[in-house]
Amino acid sequence: MTWSFPEHKPEEYTPRMVDLQFDLVGTTIPAENAQLLADALLGLLPWLGEDPGTGIQHLKGAETNQGDAALNINRRTKLFIRTPKTRVADMQQVVGKTLQLGGHTLTLGGFKTREFSPFANIYAHFVDTGSATEEQFVQDVMRELDGRFQLRCGFICGKRQSLQSASGPLYGYSLMLHDVPRHKSLQLQDEGIGRNRMLGCGIFIPHKSIAPVVPDIF
Repeated sequence: MTWSFPEHKPEEYTPRMVDLQFDLVGTTIPAENAQLLADALLGLLPWLGEDPGTGIQHLKGAETNQGDAALNINRRTKLFIRTPKTRVADMQQVVGKTLQLGGHTLTLGGFKTREFSPFANIYAHFVDTGSATEEQFVQDVMRELDGRFQLRCGFICGKRQSLQSASGPLYGYSLMLHDVPRHKSLQLQDEGIGRNRMLGCGIFIPHKSIAPVVPDIF
């Protein structure tokens, strides 16, 4: 979907958040791991959920012979946590800690910081606005972009997905934003869209182009 575009003047935006890329030691994780991961990390860092911008990106792995119940991971699998820059030093507390995720063990190694890149195309795997239908979801996205971000850009809504949370299933959609000005790209990565950042929702990451990925993610 595309709006008519106003002229964008060059502007600056300084993110207050940063991504931390953690090494992991483990072999398998539950396929439904968002709530388990959030609970385990909050057990180690109770302040983690205090800032609404703090988020845990979805942890992905490869399918196993156990069907959809578990996923394989390897040393290339990383955990990304989006946290305020002022809290980076505090995150050292979890290095070397072991998380119990529904019978699967996952140990956190060291981490690297990754600043946001102001790409014109940014993608969120799962956005939860609280609306269950695509029509309502699209209206929510347009309202948030136009209101909070004062932005009119192209966007593509993906397929409906579900996510298990402590309060029951959440429903959302993947979302690609394109032709986003640099400062708005940084702001969107900094703030996200929708709710439930700790469950990996509404967290945008850069994409070089929408063309190669559209058939795979939508």
